[in-house]
Amino acid sequence: MLFTEFGQKEKQPVLLLHGMMQDWHTEYEMLKDLEEHYLLIIPAQDGFYEGSEDFTSFADQARQIEEYVQANYGGKVIGAYGCSQGGLMLTELLTRNKIDLGTVIMDGCYVAHQGKISGWVTYKMFCKFKNTGKFPALIMVTMKLMGLKAEDLGMMDSLYMKASDETVKRNFIENYTYRTRREITKNETMVHMWCGSKEPYAIKSYKELKKYLKNYQEEIMDGLGHGEFLMKHSKECCEKIHRAIQVKET
Repeated sequence: MLFTEFGQKEKQPVLLLHGMMQDWHTEYEMLKDLEEHYLLIIPAQDGFYEGSEDFTSFADQARQIEEYVQANYGGKVIGAYGCSQGGLMLTELLTRNKIDLGTVIMDGCYVAHQGKISGWVTYKMFCKFKNTGKFPALIMVTMKLMGLKAEDLGMMDSLYMKASDETVKRNFIENYTYRTRREITKNETMVHMWCGSKEPYAIKSYKELKKYLKNYQEEIMDGLGHGEFLMKHSKECCEKIHRAIQVKET
C-alpha cells in the first residue's frame, strides 16, 4: 500500500479512501481543497499504483492503514472520507475497530451483497474495457444501476488503468461478495452516510448498515447518481466534509 500525504504536519490528519479502481491522484485533485484545513492522508490500495504488487484483500488493506495510523498518528485521525469502495473500506475499518477514525463520512458506499456471479461478470467487463479501450454493451446496464447515463462515461477517466487482471478480479469479487459483520455494533463512531437518490445499491447498503451502527446520520441527495457529488460538485463536497468534521469538534 502506498501512503501519500498533503498539507502541513501541524494540522489534524484526515484519511481519504479512494473508490473502486480509482487512481488516487484523481481523488486528491477532487479533494485538495481540504488541504486548507487538514493534513490529508491518501492510501492507495495494493494493485492500484505504479510498481505495486497485486491487490490482496480488504482485511489486509485495512490492516496496513491501521498500522500506518498507529505508527504515525498515535492510532487516531480527526476524520475519514470514502466514496464508493472507499466507504466499504471504512466499513471494514469500523468493524475491526483498531484505530480512532474521528468522524466517518461514506459517500455512495456499497456493502449490500450482490453475489459472486455479479462480481465475476463485472470483472470480465472491466477487464475488456481496460485492455481494449472499448465499452462492453453491458456497461450501460451497470451505469443505469448506479443512476448514471451515457454522458457520464467520462468518469472512467478517473480509473487506474494499469491494474492487472488478477488485481481487478480479486478486488471486484471481494467487493461484490462483501457482507457487513455484527462486530461493527461495538463501534460508537459517528458515521455520515451520503448518497444520491438514484443510487439503489447505496440506499440498500445504508439500510443494512443502520441495523448495526449506533451513531449515524443519513442524507440522500436528490437527483444524484453514484459518485456525482464528489466528481461534479467537488468544491461543495469538500465544504460539506469540513462541516461534518467540525460539528464533532465544536
